[in-house]
Amino acid sequence: MIFPAFVGPSYVSQSPKAAVQRCMNWYVEQIEAPGEPFKTALFPTPGVATFATATESPVRGMIEQNGRCFTVIGQTFYEVKSDGTLTNRGTVTVDTNPATFAANVDAGDEIFVTSGQKGYIFTLSTDTFAEALDSGGSSLGVEQGAFLDGFFLGLDNTTSTLKISDANDGTTWPALQFAQRTAGSDPWQAMVVAHRDIWLFGQQTSEVWYNAGTSPFPFAPIPGAFLEEGIVAPFSAQRFGSTVVWLGSSEEGAGVVYMADGYNPRRISTHAVEFAIQGYARDGISISDAVAFTYQEDGHVFYVLNFPSAKATWVYDGTTNLWHERGTWNSDKVEYQAWRPQYHAYAFNKHLVGDRELGTIYEMGLDKFTDAGGGPIRRMRRTPHLSLDDNWLFYNSFQVVLDAGIGLTSGQGSDPQVMMRWSSDGGQTWGNEHWVSAGKIGEFGTRALWRRLGRGYDRVFEVAVTDPVPWRMIGAYLSMGQGLSRI
Repeated sequence: MIFPAFVGPSYVSQSPKAAVQRCMNWYVEQIEAPGEPFKTALFPTPGVATFATATESPVRGMIEQNGRCFTVIGQTFYEVKSDGTLTNRGTVTVDTNPATFAANVDAGDEIFVTSGQKGYIFTLSTDTFAEALDSGGSSLGVEQGAFLDGFFLGLDNTTSTLKISDANDGTTWPALQFAQRTAGSDPWQAMVVAHRDIWLFGQQTSEVWYNAGTSPFPFAPIPGAFLEEGIVAPFSAQRFGSTVVWLGSSEEGAGVVYMADGYNPRRISTHAVEFAIQGYARDGISISDAVAFTYQEDGHVFYVLNFPSAKATWVYDGTTNLWHERGTWNSDKVEYQAWRPQYHAYAFNKHLVGDRELGTIYEMGLDKFTDAGGGPIRRMRRTPHLSLDDNWLFYNSFQVVLDAGIGLTSGQGSDPQVMMRWSSDGGQTWGNEHWVSAGKIGEFGTRALWRRLGRGYDRVFEVAVTDPVPWRMIGAYLSMGQGLSRI
C-alpha cells in the first residue's frame, strides 16, 4: 500500500509520541495534475557553487539594481560583476548587524547603504561612494534604510526616529525632516516598505505609515493600522510578495511568525515551529539575531529564517503554506547547523546568496548539489508514526519511490545510496542504519527497497541521503500485517 503521509513538512511536537516529523533540505510540492498515484512529492532544496570570493568576511547584505549587483562584505562595499569578480567601491563602518540597501535608480541614480549606524550613498553613473550627511553636517544615524515615492527612509532605532532625504537626492537629509514614534511606548526596531506602505515595528507593537502628502514631512500613520504585535528580531522582517513576514513579539511573549493580512497580523508558524523557536529562548539562546531573506523558484515563494545562534534554519513555503528545515551538515560534529546562505539577490539571471560566515557569494540553484563550503547536502525525512490501536504490526517491506538511475559517471554519486533506519518506540531510540542503492546511471528500474523489518507497535522511519545527485522522492510503499493486541 502507499505509505500515508510519507511526504510531509517538519513538525516535531512537544511530545515525540504526538509527532516527530522532520523534512530537512527537501520541500513539499503538490502535484497539480489529476490521476497520479502520489499527490505530493519531496523535491530537493537548492545547492550552491562559489560565484565570488572576497579576502575579508562575512557577507552582510546584497542588492541588484538595473543589471548591476552590490554587496557589503566585512567593511567593504563591492560591486559584483557578472563574471564573479569583485570591485571595491568604498568602505563602511562595521557592526555585527546586516547591512541594508535601497535604491532610487530611475529618478536619482543612487543606492543607499546602511552599516554601523551610518548611511552611505553610491552614485551609479559616477561610481562614487560617500557617507551621507544631514544639513547640519553630522553623520546620519540609521540602522535600516528603505525607499518610497522618491525619498530614502532611514530608521534610527536608538532614538526611534524615521528620517527622510530630499526627494530624489540621498546626499541631502534635512535636519527637520524626521518623525518620532508617539503611537506606542516601545521604540521602533525595524522597517520594511511593501505595497507603498512603511511598516514600522516596535518591540511589542507596530504601525503602518503612508505618503499622506503633508508638509513639511510627507509621511503619516494610516488611521487604524496599529498592531499589538511587535518584532523580536529586527532583521527577520521581509517583504513577501505584496505583504510582510516577521518574527514577532508582544506583551504576552515572543517567537511566533506572522504574515500581514491587510493591516492585521496572521500567524503562519505552527505549534511545532513555535515550540522549536521559543525553545531556543528557553535554553538561553538568542533569537533576536535571526535574519531572513525571501526568494522565488519554480513557483514556490520561500521565507528563509536563519537562527545562527541556535544552529537552525526554518523555511516557510508561501505556495503550500508548509514549513521545512534547512541546514549545513557539520560532519565533524555530526549535526546540522544553521544554513550558511543568509542574504540573497537575483542578478544576472541567477540566485546569488551570501555566506553568513565567509566572504563568499554563491550561485544557488536546483542544479547545484553541494552546500556552502563545498560539503555534502544531507537530506533527511522522518515519517509520521505508524500505529494501529496499539497492536503489534509486522513490517514486511518498505520502499521509497524516487528518481532512480541518475547516478554520476564517476566518483561520489556514481552509485547513489539511501540510508534507512527506524525507531520502534515512537522516535525515542533508533536502530542501525540500512543502506541500499538508488541505481547507477541508467539503472532506472532500481528499487530502494528494504525487507524483513521486524515488528513494532509505534514505528517511525527515517530516510537520509548525501550523494550529489537530484534526490526527488515521490512517496513510499509499505507492506505490513497486523498482529495480536498488546493489551
